Amino acid sequence: MEASESPRKEQEAFETNVESDNNEKFSSDPKDEGVTFTLKFFLFVACIGSSMFGMDQALLSSVELFAVPDLNLSPHDWSWISSAATLGAAGGALIAIPSNALVGRKIVLLISSAFYIAGVIMATASQNFGLFFAGRLIMGIGMGIEAMTIPIYISEVVPKSHRGAHLNIFNSLYNVGVFAGDIVDAIFVNVHPGSWRYMVGAGFIGPAIQFVCVFFFPESPRMLLKWGRSDAAQKSWRKYRRPTLISNREYEEMVQQLDEELALKRSTVGVLKEILFNPSVRATFILGALLSFAQQWNGATALGYYEPSIFTDLGLTRIQAVYTTLPIGFWMLVWTLPPYLLFDRYGRRPIMMATFPIFIIGLIISGTSILSSNLKGKAAGFFIGLAFYYIGYEQGISPLAWAINGEMYELHVRNYGMSWGAFMLLGSAFASTYTFSRQKAAMTLSGTFGLYAGLSCLFWLSLFLVMPETGGCTLEMIKRRFEGGVSGIMKKNLQEAKLFWHGVFHGKGILESLRLSEDCDENMLENDSYKDEGMNE
Repeated sequence: MEASESPRKEQEAFETNVESDNNEKFSSDPKDEGVTFTLKFFLFVACIGSSMFGMDQALLSSVELFAVPDLNLSPHDWSWISSAATLGAAGGALIAIPSNALVGRKIVLLISSAFYIAGVIMATASQNFGLFFAGRLIMGIGMGIEAMTIPIYISEVVPKSHRGAHLNIFNSLYNVGVFAGDIVDAIFVNVHPGSWRYMVGAGFIGPAIQFVCVFFFPESPRMLLKWGRSDAAQKSWRKYRRPTLISNREYEEMVQQLDEELALKRSTVGVLKEILFNPSVRATFILGALLSFAQQWNGATALGYYEPSIFTDLGLTRIQAVYTTLPIGFWMLVWTLPPYLLFDRYGRRPIMMATFPIFIIGLIISGTSILSSNLKGKAAGFFIGLAFYYIGYEQGISPLAWAINGEMYELHVRNYGMSWGAFMLLGSAFASTYTFSRQKAAMTLSGTFGLYAGLSCLFWLSLFLVMPETGGCTLEMIKRRFEGGVSGIMKKNLQEAKLFWHGVFHGKGILESLRLSEDCDENMLENDSYKDEGMNE
């Protein structure tokens, strides 16, 4: 009982102390969000941490061209090395949530940085496959823990008005890391001997900076509240946020939400039963897995880890292949920016449905161009296809898989849901990367692109059927959208599509037809008839 009462008591103490605080002036400006220098510095460090995943992918893709002959590695060996980080990250994502609950955000970030640093040192110094693989695996564990911890920590301290932007922030920072890694590769590509060791070793800088800086940040105020440490939670909040109308209100909302979580807290067995037997909860977990598969089984991570070697297959030299990754990395980064505007304006579902065909067309163009006997035509067609691929991928499934997995789970299963989504996504990244060289050997590179295009068509159809709109919705609204279970969602989506195309064919235009289908969506939420059918699935 004491644990459930502590947040409310903390709120009262907090409000009293704000009034009597002589060290800080209270701001009554209704627009002042109370952002402090500590919060800005924390966000800068968090950006470094979030970009390390993408940087690793870019660094290792060029390392392959030099480390494989240097260490006498077989294609099978390299399959394990290239995929080891995602394998470790999948495991790290699973242990991140319980680790955070046990020791808090700050200690977990220190541990993840230490894992990352140790792994980079081992991989850089490796003289054989075993040490290289072990280093990559350990580094991946740190990456997975960090990927789960940083977004949660950020959401607990930033102003509420900025939290929506963080739906796309991981995707953007990931690609910042990719571009930074491409630059590092270009810098060291002509350094001999051991150019690949400098590339791998460059991955040490980010986690080292993060490890040192995290010591200067307080523990998350939300975690301190959960532990009943009222005074420490107060001090932590004030380091991140000055006393203002907005910051005080958001602190109160945090306390209220924590009260709700404690009231809804259930045993692990109880939660698992609900996941398996409650249609609406089960539907969110099914969609979470489907989004994860769709994000990875179009070849995104696998292509990222093997890009330079693919370019050498197209006729480029090793040096040319490394330099070619620079404009591609920049192109990827550019197309992470439109979603900041598109998601809130048009919603998650329309963007998802519109971008899938773009990257599927890109896969088809790249795959078929490889069959050309003209070397210049082959390369030109491949890069044109790749350009289309990243336009669609970076605006659609790439950020949306993370965003929707972060917002659709009900409060009492959210930790389980986010761990599930991250594990499925990173596990899929491991599987697709590990099997890429085997796919290429069995089906040729062109056939592999055809496989990804075919799978993406299946995922497109599946998401069309079972993915509801979650953008601009409160937690209660999202819960209602899943209440019919999978069959209820399918019925609603098919009716929306029917109204949309009816409007288009009758000259109402795409935007007007989209509005009509959205009106249908809201009306069906008020009409529970479709839910009742789904509850019996």
